[in-house]
Amino acid sequence: MLDSSKAMKISLSSELPPDPTFDPNIRRAPDRGFNLNETETIIAVKNALRYIPSNLHERMAHEFLDELLTRGRIYGYRYRPQGMIKARPVDEYKGILEARAIQAMIDNNLDFDVALYPYELVTYGDSY
Repeated sequence: MLDSSKAMKISLSSELPPDPTFDPNIRRAPDRGFNLNETETIIAVKNALRYIPSNLHERMAHEFLDELLTRGRIYGYRYRPQGMIKARPVDEYKGILEARAIQAMIDNNLDFDVALYPYELVTYGDSY
């Protein structure tokens, strides 16, 4: 059994990241359509908010709802790393070698020249 006093707690900063920007020349995931009822919509937004510090809930609830209504999914664009993601040499990452190798593989898959929809962090799937 996991001792809750020793459980790892991960939280985002209580400072709101900047508004996301998108290069119009980079492929975006298609609008998946909005097809949730009111109860499902509330649950979807609440689920997304559980990762966000409570002082940002009011602002982010509106942003997440807008993403859901206009894109058909909640992507949390504001929390995506800014700029293009590119793999770096494994020695430039922090941590044990295995973790650094995994991070390099993730970054390689999210590279704007490799990922299917890099702004949505979708590495593969779908046809275009």
